[in-house]
Amino acid sequence: MKKVFYYSIALLLGFASCKKETSIESGSAASGNFTAVIDGAQWSASGTKEAASILGGVITLTGVSADNQEINISIADSVAGTYALNQTSASLAAYADIDSSNLYAFSTNQGSDTSQAGGTVTITGIDSIGKTISGTFSFKAFREIDGRQKNITNGVFTKIPYVTALPATSSKDTLTASIDNKAWAAVNIQALVTGGQLTIIGATSDGTQSLGLLLPANVAAGTQALGTANPSYLGEYTLISSAASTGFISTTGSITITENNTSTSRIKGTFQFTAADPSGTVTTTHAITSGVFSVYYGQ
Repeated sequence: MKKVFYYSIALLLGFASCKKETSIESGSAASGNFTAVIDGAQWSASGTKEAASILGGVITLTGVSADNQEINISIADSVAGTYALNQTSASLAAYADIDSSNLYAFSTNQGSDTSQAGGTVTITGIDSIGKTISGTFSFKAFREIDGRQKNITNGVFTKIPYVTALPATSSKDTLTASIDNKAWAAVNIQALVTGGQLTIIGATSDGTQSLGLLLPANVAAGTQALGTANPSYLGEYTLISSAASTGFISTTGSITITENNTSTSRIKGTFQFTAADPSGTVTTTHAITSGVFSVYYGQ
């Protein structure tokens, strides 16, 4: 199976759990700087939409420009150095246009070789006292679904604040489930609406496990199937470690909306699904059962 990534659920917005807490809400990333050139055009992350984390031995960086173009980098290590980005490396980078109706991201581990995708990222400094991270990057990102490519050069990130744990969110928000017959509860919960789609993401405090749901923001009460046949409704389970980061996408399952109050921006429901690695690299599947959520998705 091809390496296909749904940016809203599997990879790019998987970093939203740290991004929103550390920058959009608190503004702590205002002192940072995150720039690049994308296909010859200058790109710069908004000062309130750039962030980083070092969680579970993995460095992640995310930046979103004013016109909602997003770059994410995930390094399978937690120290300074130069890291390869290609089809076989544990580290990867990705690009997506959040405003696009296309739910697929460009990434460095798609494609058949480095002529289609690949590059490097160099972590030049990690300030453990001030908790900031700096470096450079350059890569080509490929999208197998349509054979398109993005060329990202002259990338620089300077003194981006990073977190080492995700803070607990509002006690009014809940996202719980049983994962492979083990009780699980999210500590950090985020809900984002982009392009008419609602993404709900819950993560553990160390960021190594997350559950996500993708559905239309105006969904009515009722039951819908969760599976790749209908990309408007998806479930996701992500495991992150320095050895590998894998997003498992729903193949079968369902989500039941019990309430979606668009006036108060609160949605409630239940879900269950079986999740598999869309790339086919990892053959293990995961059973997500007894899922329950109640989340506020307003700004």
